[in-house]
Amino acid sequence: MIFARSLEMPHTAMPSHSAIHAEFLDFRDKSHGDITVDEISSAISAGRFVWIDTTLQDQLYTDLKRSLPEWLAGQTPVQKILSSEYNDDGDELVSSLHRTDDALHIRLVGACDTSNKIISEVLDIVICEDLLATFSSGSCGVLHAVRRDYIRDFEQHAATPSFLLYEFWDKQIEQFLSVQGCLDEEVESTRTALRRSADEKTLTRLANVSGRLLALRKRVLPARRVLEELVSRKTTLVSEATLQYLSNMIGTLERLLADITANREILESAMNFSLTVMTHRTNMTMNRLAVVSTIFLPLTFLCGVYGMNFEIMPETEWVHGYKMFWIVSAIITLTLTIVLRKARLL
Repeated sequence: MIFARSLEMPHTAMPSHSAIHAEFLDFRDKSHGDITVDEISSAISAGRFVWIDTTLQDQLYTDLKRSLPEWLAGQTPVQKILSSEYNDDGDELVSSLHRTDDALHIRLVGACDTSNKIISEVLDIVICEDLLATFSSGSCGVLHAVRRDYIRDFEQHAATPSFLLYEFWDKQIEQFLSVQGCLDEEVESTRTALRRSADEKTLTRLANVSGRLLALRKRVLPARRVLEELVSRKTTLVSEATLQYLSNMIGTLERLLADITANREILESAMNFSLTVMTHRTNMTMNRLAVVSTIFLPLTFLCGVYGMNFEIMPETEWVHGYKMFWIVSAIITLTLTIVLRKARLL
């Protein structure tokens, strides 16, 4: 056990830290309760499982390292989490899985829909034989959902500590599905709006919804890969029963990815349909303008001829010249109208 030597060492009192919350779970008698940071080692020595939850927001990492038990803060996954460079690196904001000889470090990157864009919610989970540590930056929807329901599941169903891992994945997938459900409604309303008019406002809305679908997909894909790796490479830290439940979740994520792809295809199809309608309307307008131009072209020619300032133009001296001009114009207009109708251009 990784903490065996550390637990035998004298435990020095550490200052309490408002960003750290610890509690124990005893699977033998289903008891549970809050404990202080100073009581963590003794709880583990007594055979209890401990969950330490740490909030990173607005806290100095050096302060957190001093507040956490030394044997926990010294672990490689925890040291990496408490590194400001690691948490500030945008390239790391995807779900990932890291293994050591006696610990698993899972980074869950969730999705929170703000109606304008998808923002990430990062939750780091480190699970060892007798301890689970979570690290989050401020408010985390998945963590709140787990805290709301896990005690009931612990008292009724849980047999091993790895049930907490199932709880986190279950709430993470629920969050993905909730975001996808909201996007489903927006995709349908955007498709309806595109059928009416592809104006600038509708096109901006289309781009926004499409971008949020892509952002959700970029968070679901790594989560599925992490889940697949977690299930395929068995470990003593996760029970067989939990692995079976996690394996079933892979199918849920695959269906979610299929739904995201279908929604993007619906938007693309709606956009193509709208562009086709716009092109057809433009063609009809141009066709009408061409017909009008065809009818007025010979009339414009006549006006041009008799509008010239020549001294000798015999037609201008005719008694019925003005009437003849209008008769000729009417005949030309009627003839072209009949011809264009037969050609189905009018």
